[in-house]
Amino acid sequence: MIKKIAIPFILSIILLIPIQQNVTKIMQSRPLEEKLGFLPSNNSLKPAVLNQKEAISEWIFLKTLTYFGMKIDKDRPELSKTIDYYNMFRFLDAATYLDPYNIDAYYFTEAVFTWELMRIKEANYILQRGIESRTWDFYIPFFIGFNNFYFLKDYKNGAKYMEIAARITGDPLFTTLTSRLLYESNQTGVAIAFLEMMIKNMENGASAPNPTIEPLKIRLHALKSIAYLEWAVKKYAELYKKNPQDINELLQRHIITAIPEDPYGGKFFIDPQGHIRSTSKLAGGAVSGNSNQN
Repeated sequence: MIKKIAIPFILSIILLIPIQQNVTKIMQSRPLEEKLGFLPSNNSLKPAVLNQKEAISEWIFLKTLTYFGMKIDKDRPELSKTIDYYNMFRFLDAATYLDPYNIDAYYFTEAVFTWELMRIKEANYILQRGIESRTWDFYIPFFIGFNNFYFLKDYKNGAKYMEIAARITGDPLFTTLTSRLLYESNQTGVAIAFLEMMIKNMENGASAPNPTIEPLKIRLHALKSIAYLEWAVKKYAELYKKNPQDINELLQRHIITAIPEDPYGGKFFIDPQGHIRSTSKLAGGAVSGNSNQN
């Protein structure tokens, strides 16, 4: 039995070696932390791995996860500026192409390609593959529904995917949530609830440390600070019938006792429309305040 499994697996790796060797010299000239590697196209990859699609898919995913974990090292923040997101997408696309049931790859895609990179359509492209294969899994349509509602402002498609999630679970909660998203589609509170749920599920299902979770926790921290300041602005407007012009007015009027810190290193401020922003742009154009863009 072991021979039957081992021989095709070894052959799969051997067939990939000539392709990998073509780029070895180039890769060796790059720093270690930059070496994500090379993959052939999906059409070339699938026949090469024979009947070991699941094993190769997991190997590709773990290579991507390890690469990303090295790049977000707290002691070397400069590395995050050199993340090869294009090749990360290619690797995740290949991993889910070989094994469309690979739930870890879908969670990672949702965490990194939405909140960190703001490449929502690319994330939805990969997640759509999960819907077609993991027909029992409500999380995949839930992710796509949220992405359409919150990031793309595509309420029609957002509702469609939330309805798919509702049908799978039979839970009326999704009907209520869809209504809330339609009503509060530009509210920070929706993003907080989504991130809390996602982090909880990732931690519950983790068998090993997951470098994706920490960036989500940092973003959750930032969004909670924004929600607190949004509440303070609303309270100020109720009391004084106008929006504050400067965030320090919230302190001067004793509505808050301190301005929370931005975990990304920036400073919060109030824009001319009364929205909470940060000079950090939450590490590169991520969601902030009421409008989803800095």
